[in-house]
Amino acid sequence: MPIHRSYEPGAPCWVDYAALDPEGAKAFYGELFGWEFEEAGGYGFVRLDGQVVGGFGRVAPGMGLPASWNTYLATKDADAGAVRVKELGGSVVFGPIDAGHDGRLLFAVDPGGAAVGLWQGHWADGIVVVDEPGTWCRNELWARDGAGAFYDGVFGATGVATAVRAPMAGTAARWVTYFMTGDGPAALATAERLGATIAARHGRATILYDPWGALFALTPR
Repeated sequence: MPIHRSYEPGAPCWVDYAALDPEGAKAFYGELFGWEFEEAGGYGFVRLDGQVVGGFGRVAPGMGLPASWNTYLATKDADAGAVRVKELGGSVVFGPIDAGHDGRLLFAVDPGGAAVGLWQGHWADGIVVVDEPGTWCRNELWARDGAGAFYDGVFGATGVATAVRAPMAGTAARWVTYFMTGDGPAALATAERLGATIAARHGRATILYDPWGALFALTPR
């Protein structure tokens, strides 16, 4: 089982889901990936075979925000990251704030309009189990030319350790989360049966909208 114990600054290290319909989303992703959910105070962990594979929360009420999969990038200093985000033309949505005893985080929007989190782990840098069926395996930044300069500035020479591609027609800049499947056709059939719709195909991967409009991708092992 692939294990990640540390992430370089700028590397995607955590993903979570902000739900409009928490119970519906649990049923959808639980059947699709075999996940179990634990929730306390509006936010909790997603587990597969007892291992944490991401986070799950609710969209803040009254703000008109959509359901979404969110990407977090590793940082050694969330407070310094917040300063750099603003200096380089991005905006901080909230934070930096403490996430219990686990770490410190902030959520921001880059100058191109892509929402992204920064995570400073106190004892773990991010998700430990990855690249297995039912787990997160890849992130892409869908952005226009020049987006990398912002992340280079926030994280220094390391920059952002992920792929960058142009957004699909009609979509805004965003981070996209990919999940691995053991049987690609079967997983896609399950997703569609549960109400997902295909947005695009990139090589072996299929980009989908879940029933609440959150974009994510399936890619076979």
